[in-house]
Amino acid sequence: MNISEKDTPRDALFTQVKGVIKSLGLDQMVLAEKLGVNQTNVSKALNGGNEKTFQRIVNLLETEYGVTSLNQHLESAVGNDISEIKAELQAIKGTLEELKMMIGRLEK
Repeated sequence: MNISEKDTPRDALFTQVKGVIKSLGLDQMVLAEKLGVNQTNVSKALNGGNEKTFQRIVNLLETEYGVTSLNQHLESAVGNDISEIKAELQAIKGTLEELKMMIGRLEK
């Protein structure tokens, strides 16, 4: 299973979880039954549409099937997104400061 360069860390996590589920011989119906939800909710969760159910799937895989490091990967993916956002905000702040200085010079 190849993860393209365009995939975000979160996309990679969804792909990883789907791979784990497949390798365990599970399907969405089994997961839905174990979680007490319908298969549609599981499908949405595995495609990024339901964070709460996705976290429950990860917890189930870790506790019932002994899969390790998925929560760490999830935290890392979210942390990476936040780090990228902070870096972009810093760049924007720098640009704004430059613009303020330019405006100040024009006003003189």
